[in-house]
Amino acid sequence: MTVDHKGFTMPTESVPMGSLLPAGMPSLPTFDLTAAEASFQPLGGRAFPAVQDRWERLVSMASIPEPADRIWDALINPDHIGQWLGVVHGGWAQRGRESTLDFEDGEFFYCRTDQSTPPAGARAGTLRYLWRWVGIGPASAVTWTLTPGPDGTMVTVVEEATNPPSDWRSWNGMGWPGILDQLASYLRTGTNSRWPWRRMGPYLQIPLPVMPFQAWDMLTSPSAVKHWMVRSAGSLAVGDPMTLVMGDASGTVELTVTKSVDTGQEFPSYLPYVEFELRRPCWNAPLGGRMWIEPAGLGQSILQVFHFNWERLDIRDPVTERKLLTGFWAGAAARAQMLFAPQGAPAGPHGWTASAPGAADGANGVSQAGAGAAPAAMSNGNGNGHHAGNPLSTMDFPAAMSFAGRVMGDLGAATTSLLTVLGVRLGLFGALAGGPATSTELADRTGMSERYLREWLWGLHSAGYLRLDSNSRRFSLPVEHAAVLAIEQSPLYLASAYDLLPPMAAMLDEVSTAFRSGQGISPDRYPASLFTAMERMSATWLDTALLGEWLPAVDGLINRLRNGAKVADVGCGGGRALITMAGQFPNSEFDGFDRYKPNVSRAQAAAKAAGVADRVRFHDADAADGMTGPLDLVTMFDVLHDAPDPHGVLAAAHGALAPVDGVLLVLESAAAADPADNAGPSGQILYATSALYCVPTALADGADALGTLGLPYQKLSELARAAGFASVEELPIASPLNALFVLRP
Repeated sequence: MTVDHKGFTMPTESVPMGSLLPAGMPSLPTFDLTAAEASFQPLGGRAFPAVQDRWERLVSMASIPEPADRIWDALINPDHIGQWLGVVHGGWAQRGRESTLDFEDGEFFYCRTDQSTPPAGARAGTLRYLWRWVGIGPASAVTWTLTPGPDGTMVTVVEEATNPPSDWRSWNGMGWPGILDQLASYLRTGTNSRWPWRRMGPYLQIPLPVMPFQAWDMLTSPSAVKHWMVRSAGSLAVGDPMTLVMGDASGTVELTVTKSVDTGQEFPSYLPYVEFELRRPCWNAPLGGRMWIEPAGLGQSILQVFHFNWERLDIRDPVTERKLLTGFWAGAAARAQMLFAPQGAPAGPHGWTASAPGAADGANGVSQAGAGAAPAAMSNGNGNGHHAGNPLSTMDFPAAMSFAGRVMGDLGAATTSLLTVLGVRLGLFGALAGGPATSTELADRTGMSERYLREWLWGLHSAGYLRLDSNSRRFSLPVEHAAVLAIEQSPLYLASAYDLLPPMAAMLDEVSTAFRSGQGISPDRYPASLFTAMERMSATWLDTALLGEWLPAVDGLINRLRNGAKVADVGCGGGRALITMAGQFPNSEFDGFDRYKPNVSRAQAAAKAAGVADRVRFHDADAADGMTGPLDLVTMFDVLHDAPDPHGVLAAAHGALAPVDGVLLVLESAAAADPADNAGPSGQILYATSALYCVPTALADGADALGTLGLPYQKLSELARAAGFASVEELPIASPLNALFVLRP
């Protein structure tokens, strides 16, 4: 029999627990597995907060019945700390070195060690470091003290910060007491106990250069929310679901505010906050969240966002979902900070300029100072050293760096788009949707070159489109990504939009010339592949929403189509909308009008192939001249803003509709009345499309060139009433890019 350091008597022949622990872990004392439960110390719940000052200092303590040197090893050894806290990269616990503590769920700390003194005999051990969550917000100092005692070790953790959040004890699920209990549990069992940490997060702190109340009012205004949170629908009003575009292949997330507290309403802080729930299609329950703001010194504040209740989602891969959310909020932080950036002339790093007026510049405007000499114009942070008239002299360097990061992200997205075009054209996403594959396996599966595929796979893995199994080295396309890139029946399918890029890029030279001349570009100058891509892109919503969502949203319309109605489609393109309706409503008759002859030819061939050519006719003509009534339904799907005479075609539709119950359905891009509010990815996509196609083709027809985003509700209502319509109503549809209107005579 032996006596361990806690005074327990144990048989020496019992199973050594050290054999269950990771390699390199000091062996635990052996003990009798059959001993009564009361003989063992509890595994958790022993740590407790000793001192808490909301604004500056938190002290937590735990008495752990283990020797100090063993606890020290678990605290500083990267192999151990990766089991109970987070994965270490860099010089963790090495004085003067920096490291990253990565929780592999989208959250991490930047750390710098100031002191690392191991315990020795009766002398306490001390580990002190600075850390900064996600690399933003104020850093805080953490000091671990391991004090040896007769029955084990007293572990004390002190965290000191200039502005910790008000929930400092609970930000990671159980706070520092929970972390200490995780450490104690790991020392007793050797099992990975990191999940309790992951019950909350990601947690984001966004420093802002204004006082809290001003910052809150600005950030929560509708136009600001649309920009920095990339809102496509809804609002921050309680109970109003708000759709946020996540900015990558992961699609959207729905945020619904459950509680809103305004400035001065709640004791003791009187600071504003909102509590909310997040929902995603791949989650079976909502994720909780809270967003609030706190002061961080004179003229400074910190916006804080965090999430909780991950454990109730019961999803297969929470780590990936947390990383996606972290990426979204990191982008949101950069956009929020841009709202407060100075709006002066830009400047270069440290105030340096390559072409400052009055400088002794060379022919290229670059300072001719000798190699290694200081540039002619240099800022020392207080305005000294600037040349008069230097356009860079007033630059806010952090804001410029933030914007440079945004541009790098946009360039990365642009180049990733080219790889995605290849994936769509070659059917690679569909091939990966069939199961994970190495580059060699994908080559066997598709008959393509392994060397090309290898580079493509790594490129889209770096963009987050594909995932890699580190053991099998197989790449996979998650089902959530497949719904966007590979499954054409999905309402989220966007792959066809990538086919717009090559034909529009091919027109850059002609569009550049048009920019200089002001002339338009005829549609027949554009590659035929552009119109095929437009039809494929429209198919996503026509196939998934036209019959199931749009038409039923108009009272009585489905019954009229079933009984037999006369329908006209203006700008019918390849005829998909009419052919889809004809297949569902055999008693109705349909006429499509398009001024681009190749579209009409494709539509006629498609109608014949679908067996509906006897009831669906397509005309190479202007609908304003060709529509004859009375019509029950006229549709204009994404064409009115391109029409040579929008007022004229609306007036023609009004005249052709049945005067009592005729209906005009107009689909347009979802646009704000103020163009400044058309921000975020949808604005980027639609304005680029407008500049490259919609405006040039409209100008070629002598139109006013309303542009892709030129028909918000207010403008459409103005045109509709001028054409004689009595009412204009926007119908609720589930689309971040489109708005659907019903006009009645």
